[in-house]
Amino acid sequence: MQEIQYQDANGHVYESLKAKVLSARDTDVFSRDEVACLLEAHEMLIHRMDRIVKISDSYQYELKDTSRALQEALAKVKMLSGLIPICSACKKVRSVDGYWKQIEQYITEYSEANISHGLCPECAANYMHMLGAKDKAPAAVSKSPIELSDEDLDHPVVAQYLTVVNNRHFAGSPLYDDLVRLLQKYIRLERRMQRIVRISDMYQSELQEIREKFEQEAKLDYLTGLTNRREMYRLLDTEISRIDRYGGTFALIMFDYDQFKIVNDNYGHEAGDAILQKGAKLVQRKLRKQDICARWGGEEFMIFQPESTPEGVLQCSERLRKAIAKESMYFGSIEIKVSVSMGVALYRKGEKPEECINRADKSLYAAKKSGRNQTGPLE
Repeated sequence: MQEIQYQDANGHVYESLKAKVLSARDTDVFSRDEVACLLEAHEMLIHRMDRIVKISDSYQYELKDTSRALQEALAKVKMLSGLIPICSACKKVRSVDGYWKQIEQYITEYSEANISHGLCPECAANYMHMLGAKDKAPAAVSKSPIELSDEDLDHPVVAQYLTVVNNRHFAGSPLYDDLVRLLQKYIRLERRMQRIVRISDMYQSELQEIREKFEQEAKLDYLTGLTNRREMYRLLDTEISRIDRYGGTFALIMFDYDQFKIVNDNYGHEAGDAILQKGAKLVQRKLRKQDICARWGGEEFMIFQPESTPEGVLQCSERLRKAIAKESMYFGSIEIKVSVSMGVALYRKGEKPEECINRADKSLYAAKKSGRNQTGPLE
């Protein structure tokens, strides 16, 4: 008996086994191996047949679905009624009788495509040739339908569409009047917007000036123009924070006019105010640029001197005291002589502003108690 040879694992015909079966006599007997090969081939053929049946069924289902979809599409296509208006010369579809409207409605409702309106290359080339040809000036109407100012002409949008409005080619278009009206409305709105911007800028400028004035007034004393007490406290807090981090020191000089009530009683409060104003100007002339003088309250003043020394603050205090005592204060034709008592203190690292101010106040009190018109001790 011949040995059985398989062609492949897909169940193709086994030629050697087939030849053996056809040539066998009735008395011949197949061996067990031959029967097993025959059964295996039979099973493989059955498996292949099952696969073919499954593939055939899937094709049948797909064919049914495709047929159903084609029938539905055919029913939808029948919705487009009427003649297709094609020009006999250029073979283009003419936009008449609402045909393109039907096409757009159909595509919008029964597809995922979007309609994009724009100029074809030929039309775009023609329009660009008419609007922007360099060798020819654009054909303009006899008179522009819109009255414009120089400011309007400088606006890029107005200048762009004014070229279209003034072109004779578009004068006969059914949308020409609408374009003119829209451009006129745009110009009016732009003019109104510019007026609003100018008014807003003016208000913003005035508001900024008022804000700066208020901020300045909040820092200054209304009578003398010096820094007020609240601003001096703020400066001290800032300086102490800086010194605690980077090191350094500062000095305070507190001075008060001696027996100032007598001046007010004898010459009036206007005379007292005039003396305070003139005294403030005198002190400012005698101080360094970095020194700050503030009106502390009534006839009392405070001087802040950064990076000062004990000798420096005492010398400055005496110089100011002598200058005020020597100066002749006039109220009208009346000459008034005044003097001040001075108190000094040097900042000690770690203390609060109030502590340094209290030590300057104690020094001033000691000067008053010792006879006035002098500088108190520096602790």
